[in-house]
Amino acid sequence: VFVPPCANDSGSAIGTGVDAQLAFTDSAKINWSVDIGEEFVIDEEEDEFTNLDEVRIAQILFDGGVIGWVQGRYEIGPRALGNRSLLASPLNRTTTKRLNQIKQREPFRPIAPVCSEEDAPRFFDGRLPSPHMLYLHNVKSDKIPAVTHTDNTARLQTVESSKHPRLYRLLKEFEKLAGVPILCNTSLNYKGYGFINHLSDLRKFSQSVGLEGFVVDSKFFEV
Repeated sequence: VFVPPCANDSGSAIGTGVDAQLAFTDSAKINWSVDIGEEFVIDEEEDEFTNLDEVRIAQILFDGGVIGWVQGRYEIGPRALGNRSLLASPLNRTTTKRLNQIKQREPFRPIAPVCSEEDAPRFFDGRLPSPHMLYLHNVKSDKIPAVTHTDNTARLQTVESSKHPRLYRLLKEFEKLAGVPILCNTSLNYKGYGFINHLSDLRKFSQSVGLEGFVVDSKFFEV
């Protein structure tokens, strides 16, 4: 049984299409990807952007910064999977509080980790890999309190280099500083709304909540 990560209203059309295909062709198999949302809209000048440097971003995160992260099309479903994310260091539990304040969520809400796929067994038990952030895993390390819930679990996303090359490189650069190839990963959105998908909205959001900067594909903007 495959449980898709868009098991909410955004997946209804896919489910209806699969059901219709089964009825007409006796086959429910479809070519499917989570990364089929809309492209990011550049509706402002990009004069203040610099080229993405994963080493620099890793240092900002290690120093306690929070970064907006935009890559390609946005994900369908309720979870950020590396295309429309807020990224932060998992090393300090105060990061959980800051991210929940940014998201205007209750302080007890957990923050999910993202980890390089081949390194995940060092830090998490359970079913791996987990590219769609569907399963709870027991945490095996005390170095990542910001993504460890009160029952010592985390809802992990694993990342492989071929599908998320920039995020993968960032995780590896962060590991050089922190000893763990893991970051906090939560969705890049205003409370009650979908993913931020316009540069003008992303700039306003970053300034209003106090992000240290944001990345759009291969470009970085420091707030």
